[in-house]
Amino acid sequence: MKILCSDLEGTLAPEIWQEIGKEFKVPELDLTTRDIADFDKLMSTRMLALEKNKISFETLSEFLESIEPFDGAKDFLNSINSHYQIIIVSDTFYELCMPVVKKLGNFPIFCHHLKINNGFIVGYEKRQEAPKKNVVKGFQSMDFECFCIGDSYNDIQMIDQSSGAFIFAPQEIRDSRTDIINFDNYNDLRSHLLNE
Repeated sequence: MKILCSDLEGTLAPEIWQEIGKEFKVPELDLTTRDIADFDKLMSTRMLALEKNKISFETLSEFLESIEPFDGAKDFLNSINSHYQIIIVSDTFYELCMPVVKKLGNFPIFCHHLKINNGFIVGYEKRQEAPKKNVVKGFQSMDFECFCIGDSYNDIQMIDQSSGAFIFAPQEIRDSRTDIINFDNYNDLRSHLLNE
């Protein structure tokens, strides 16, 4: 059985930081890896915005319960689950994503951790460098065949390591890698996966 390594944000659910930015009216939190490809620079921007706006982790946690997966995402995963083992591979954080991951069916997720002190997010701990690529390499080292899907620049590392496709990627990302197949709906992606 093959493994499907799926990105979370922008692929199966909204961008969590963008949802937080909209809810708390903080434009700096609207930025994603589509805007700032360097993850550490992006996170520095986010940490400064949280501190400046004094948004507690408890306040964030209450809001995170309201985030819903994309329409059709759960059905898509369930429809291919007998053909692929599904692993979510994301540059998000366990502390932010678990409510929406549970709504998707609680598939295993590999992501990062936030550092929380006195009720506020004060930093983060990356699981490793090039985490998406290294997850795929780990599965390949155990003789698993992977297919990877995502919507952004940081997903290219895992698609290049194996095989894969863009889904819901903006045009500039599609244009940057015209060799990667792309889809704009789950039905066409499902058909492709079941014929792989």
